[in-house]
Amino acid sequence: MRNEILTAAAVIIIAVLVVGRLNDVDSGKFRNAAVRDQARDSAEASAPAPRIATVQPQFGNEVRISAAPDHQFYVNAEVNRSTARFLVDTGAGFVALRDSDARNAGIYTSWADYTWSVHTANGETKAAVVTLDEIEIDGLRIEGVKAYILQDEQLAINLLGMSFLSRLESVEARGGELILRG
Repeated sequence: MRNEILTAAAVIIIAVLVVGRLNDVDSGKFRNAAVRDQARDSAEASAPAPRIATVQPQFGNEVRISAAPDHQFYVNAEVNRSTARFLVDTGAGFVALRDSDARNAGIYTSWADYTWSVHTANGETKAAVVTLDEIEIDGLRIEGVKAYILQDEQLAINLLGMSFLSRLESVEARGGELILRG
């Protein structure tokens, strides 16, 4: 009986935390979706699930990116310690990396790896799905980032999508700047 009461109390506490996180999202602040989803999943499970160890960015780090003349946000990032240029794209579910930049980062794909159908500005194409060791932008570092690799002719510039952005504390556009907080 006591274990059931403790479990119910834990579920209620987690539910309150989830509602608080969802209210942050509703108030216009983009919050860490991975943390929100983890809290929701924990509330539904009766026993704690094993956790996969990943390095999250240190909270308090902040990167400010000024808008380019085309009102987009571009950033140089280290992918597996190799520099690549990205367009920040909150509409992209995953990081998308040009094949040449992937090779520079030590990621090699073959034609057989291009099995995932994806929609790009150039239409539908095939991509390889990989997990990048890390992406770092001025001290904000995320390990184990899912990414699509596309042939260079299918992708004009690398896209910094939600598989990276959702793991930050917040992403905010304000006054011609994009503010990434880890």
